[in-house]
Amino acid sequence: MTDTYTRETWARCLQKLGLAAVLVGGTAVAAQAQALNYTTTNTTNLAGTYTDLGTTGTAITTLNTDDANSAVQNIGFTFTYNGVSFTQFVLNTNGAMRLGNAAPSVPNLFAEYENGQLSGVDPISSASPADVNLLMPFNFDLESGTGGAEYRVTTTGTAPNQVCTIQWKNVRDKTGGSSSQYDNFSFQVKLYQTSNVVEFVYGAATPALTGTETVRFPTVGIKGSGSGAGQTVLGNKTQSGAAWSTTVFITGQYGNSTHNFRRSVGPDAGRTYRFTPATLLAKDLSVSAIYTLGKIATPSALPQQIRAYVSNLGTTAQNGVVITLNMTGANTLTQTVTVNLGVGVRGTVAFPALPATLAPGTNTITVSVASDENDTNNSATVAQLVTADRLSYIDQAQPANAGALSYGAVGGVLSVKYTVPNPVVVKEALISFAPIANNNSSYQVVVHDATGTGGVPGNLIYSSPPQNRTAAGGDVTVALPSLQLSGSFYVGVQELEAPGVAILSQNEVPLRAATFYISASGSAPWTDLATTTFTRRLAIEVGLAPAPSCAAPTALAVTSVTPTTAVISFTDATTSGSYQLIYGPVGFQPATSGTTVTATSSPATLTGLQPGSLYQVYVRTNCTGGGTSLLTGPLNFSTGCAATTVFAAFPYAENFDNLPVGQALPCGFTTLDGNNDGTTWAVSTVNPNSGSSSIRYNGLTLNNVAANDWFFTPALTLAANTRYQVAFRYRGEGIANSPSSYTESLEVTSGSAPTVAAQTNVLYTNAAITNTSYALANGTSTPAVALLPAGAGTQYIGFRVKSAANQGILYIDDIVVTATAVSANSEALLRAISVYPNPSTTGLFDLAIRGANAKGGLDVLVTNTLGQRVYSGSARDNYTNKLDLTSLAPGIYYLQVRNGSEYTTSRVSIAK
Repeated sequence: MTDTYTRETWARCLQKLGLAAVLVGGTAVAAQAQALNYTTTNTTNLAGTYTDLGTTGTAITTLNTDDANSAVQNIGFTFTYNGVSFTQFVLNTNGAMRLGNAAPSVPNLFAEYENGQLSGVDPISSASPADVNLLMPFNFDLESGTGGAEYRVTTTGTAPNQVCTIQWKNVRDKTGGSSSQYDNFSFQVKLYQTSNVVEFVYGAATPALTGTETVRFPTVGIKGSGSGAGQTVLGNKTQSGAAWSTTVFITGQYGNSTHNFRRSVGPDAGRTYRFTPATLLAKDLSVSAIYTLGKIATPSALPQQIRAYVSNLGTTAQNGVVITLNMTGANTLTQTVTVNLGVGVRGTVAFPALPATLAPGTNTITVSVASDENDTNNSATVAQLVTADRLSYIDQAQPANAGALSYGAVGGVLSVKYTVPNPVVVKEALISFAPIANNNSSYQVVVHDATGTGGVPGNLIYSSPPQNRTAAGGDVTVALPSLQLSGSFYVGVQELEAPGVAILSQNEVPLRAATFYISASGSAPWTDLATTTFTRRLAIEVGLAPAPSCAAPTALAVTSVTPTTAVISFTDATTSGSYQLIYGPVGFQPATSGTTVTATSSPATLTGLQPGSLYQVYVRTNCTGGGTSLLTGPLNFSTGCAATTVFAAFPYAENFDNLPVGQALPCGFTTLDGNNDGTTWAVSTVNPNSGSSSIRYNGLTLNNVAANDWFFTPALTLAANTRYQVAFRYRGEGIANSPSSYTESLEVTSGSAPTVAAQTNVLYTNAAITNTSYALANGTSTPAVALLPAGAGTQYIGFRVKSAANQGILYIDDIVVTATAVSANSEALLRAISVYPNPSTTGLFDLAIRGANAKGGLDVLVTNTLGQRVYSGSARDNYTNKLDLTSLAPGIYYLQVRNGSEYTTSRVSIAK
């Protein structure tokens, strides 16, 4: 079984690689650094002899035997590596060395592959210019073993065949998240003059006698100028219990295993990893990767372009290079492109678009260049399955065995971009999970559009209910609500638990750009995995709904609009006589929200619209054979304000987000510049609590005039048998989560008119607003917002900023007025009683009674929805009584308060 590690965070892995685009022969390719002249194919694993240096040569001194870089040491001859001639090196006590006369970036040079390990810098993923030309025979957090650590160098032989041997003696892996596995371990690096061969030679390790045997993850290999493919050669031993003779070599960066080791299986004495420089050829073109879909839907995902990654690894420029694409199998196709490739140039070439339809079945796609001095890298091949309804990047001829990927933190997202030229209906996502013991992590499937800056994930379109993967892993299908999408969109997985979901992957070297992304939260910033050292495509597949049996309507238009209605016209291509109009606020998702209206002809009228609001509308046909057509839309329109704006339906809500262009305030809102200083409340897109806007008072900090500015809501029609609670969000100016430099003062009132004189009921006062993140004010906040006056009538709510002179900015957002029905035979008793919080999350309520004129105690009775008595007691007038219903189950109850023959009945909720 393969041992795998889990990084604590992705942040350590996301070191960006810079690429400079150049134009050659009409095709954009990327100019990169010359590849390291050591390759996996020129590296061998063989048995040998380990000879301890003893006292031969020179001891290398370091400040300590834990984390230290030595002084510059001499090789004794010129050694050529990565195209550079070296005569010196610097030893790092953690089983690594850097060629040249400069040290690595840090003394604690080692990767952190286990929880609880001390902090270090991964030498492979590090983008520091100091972490280049590295040789790492056994890079780990090492310390002195029980035999006492020593470092030594010697140069033997005669020119031109000298050998420089660098030795780490009696070191051990330091206990961190796991126990030490070796008490003493010795190994050497050998540099060979003229041939420029590098060898790692290992002595037999002494197993540790204490702690627990387990797998640990060192870095073993060499690095040139970067961490991408062609810049490293790494020893990879996926099973810690396997012999060191089973080590193979990879390029790029480690996946979910490194050179795994454990105490019971050490190297056989003399085990040698030999790195032989490749001979550079004059003409050596390479095709390393083909970028296409592993599953492609016909015709909805066609046409698509196939791209390939090509490189000039030779020492001469080549012009007029013909690159050929051959498709065989279910479909037959040949395409060519011609490019110029300078020395060291590498990048992508794009072939002409595929046909608009393909025959179902499996295609074998091969991209190749003509024969040259190295024919082993002249072509690449992938398999592609043509289906009616599937999209995937996984090569159908290869297993998804490159390792499991997780973000590894709550909220982290791994997402895949798909691009289709035609509208499609996405009905499901298929996620392939790795089998991981005890991993039942929860997750959600998330769908984003591609409106983020640069085409990265933008708006969240849909988020599935929480799911749980199983320890067995495998393919899991998650249904999606028939999302109609076109162009580019993203389907991903958001982790709801820190261990992560472990999605299967395939190697793709180099990884295609602008396709696979990660985010810490499902929002910006997003990281393109192609800009990191990860080279794996994710096994996240998309399933499409069958093509509709009828055509979508056309010519969608709005022909007339009133404050509460809109007339919508369209043309039906099928004359079915049955249609669906779906409308909602701008940006709504018609598959999961909005209001649907059935129509039998065009035009059709939408009614019950909100005055002064923005809307979007879609239309589709109900097909005579069943199902519906694709949607046509969205079409934007706006309603105007009514001559008189009055709201009688509750809850009433205003979030300031849905204003038509050119309208300054929501319908019925008014403002008053009470101090005549020229500044007052206005809708603003700065710092909203939700959506896109809030209402803001932008004070003048240098005018020495105290604030006295109002805004008023529209008229609210209150019923006699109902109590009304106002709630809103507020904040001051400053850096979020830090106290503001200003202190704002707010008063909220109500009255029979939107004038200062009529605002006689004080609902809320807060003269110490310094919070820079939004706070909620409602019936249970501190300070609390009082109920609107009881009884039938019309009320306007007023918000007055009354800050001292030279203060800052005050924001208000998400105003809500909720209603609770009550019954009473006494208006005075109705006015006297307030119950809060309602609903209660604990079952404990405050029953405040003020001015009931009760001569004694008031009777309190609580019944359930069946009319059964569940509580009885008494309460005092002019007092806040505690009503303890904590023993009751969550639900709706009815509270009756009696004062002699007078009574009121209201509804209370328990939501534990």
